[in-house]
Amino acid sequence: MVLSGFAVISLVLLARMQEEPQTVVVPPVSVVISTPGPPIDYASKVHAEIEKLFASLDVETRDVQRDLGHEPARYTIESEFPSPELIAGFQERLKRIPGDYAVRLREMNSLIVVQNRQPQIIIHFIPTVPEVPDGPLLTIIMDDLGRSTYTAEVLLSMSQQVTFSILPDEPKAVQVAEMAHAAGREVMLHAPMEPQGYPAVNPGTEALFVKYSDAEIRSRFDRLLARIPYVSGSNNHMGSRFTEDARALAPVMESLQEKGLFFIDSRTTGRSKVSEVAHRYGVPTMDRDVFLDNVAEVDAIVREIRRLEGRARRQGLAIGICHPYPETLEALRRELPGLVERGITIVPVSTLLQKQSLDQGS
Repeated sequence: MVLSGFAVISLVLLARMQEEPQTVVVPPVSVVISTPGPPIDYASKVHAEIEKLFASLDVETRDVQRDLGHEPARYTIESEFPSPELIAGFQERLKRIPGDYAVRLREMNSLIVVQNRQPQIIIHFIPTVPEVPDGPLLTIIMDDLGRSTYTAEVLLSMSQQVTFSILPDEPKAVQVAEMAHAAGREVMLHAPMEPQGYPAVNPGTEALFVKYSDAEIRSRFDRLLARIPYVSGSNNHMGSRFTEDARALAPVMESLQEKGLFFIDSRTTGRSKVSEVAHRYGVPTMDRDVFLDNVAEVDAIVREIRRLEGRARRQGLAIGICHPYPETLEALRRELPGLVERGITIVPVSTLLQKQSLDQGS
């Protein structure tokens, strides 16, 4: 009986052990919580590359104005424009920075850094001012360029400095601007503007009209400027209605003033307000003196070139505007060497404006 009782007790204890849960001891696990580091400031890397570009131009710190609080940020630097090789290297370094950065040419003396095609930084170069030649100065502006490269090739075959004014919506506009710049010729935007005879006289779908708001005029004009590389200024294509409206001209002059560009009044109306509004905004400006080819005949154009020469001798400087007619090209080929021989210096518009500024300051 004792053995039987012990067996019963053993069975009871065994059953209770099976019912009670057993505690499992788990060794401690080390948990590593990763703390994210500070975000990488890619914009600062872009600014560092800009400073490297300046260093490659051998520019001293005091020659750089940094306005980084603007939107977009701005640098203004007293230096010649970088060579194509330096710009290409700068572009390549920007491509290595995450964020889809790129560099675009804005005007003749400006670069713009874009991110996802949105302007982030504008770099404006102020070149060394060349000396103004002595004696009478004359500028000839060839309007309406960009339809083909032929006229550009003819003009570039002449040694005299004819200025190129390019219509922004022409198929060869960019190529002509690049050809002119590579040959050291000055490039202008020939900005289409509303004429009195509209719609019978049509300046094109991209023209500026007085019916637009100030914001719309500014936006459209900025887009026109952005289409043509290397521009140093603008003049009006048509525009007899637009240039009479001071309110409409104001956004144009505001844009030019911010970019350091000039405006030449083609004088398609005697009631133009260009000079008045340009002076209000501090935009360098002059009026056209003579249209050379209102009569598209070689002899008639030669007479107008001689008349322009007389203006230059009396005034010290003068501007003639012409168009890419075969007769005009022949008259220029015939007359320009003679002008130089007679002591007339043919200069870009910017040199003429510099002489005007010196004369007014004296």
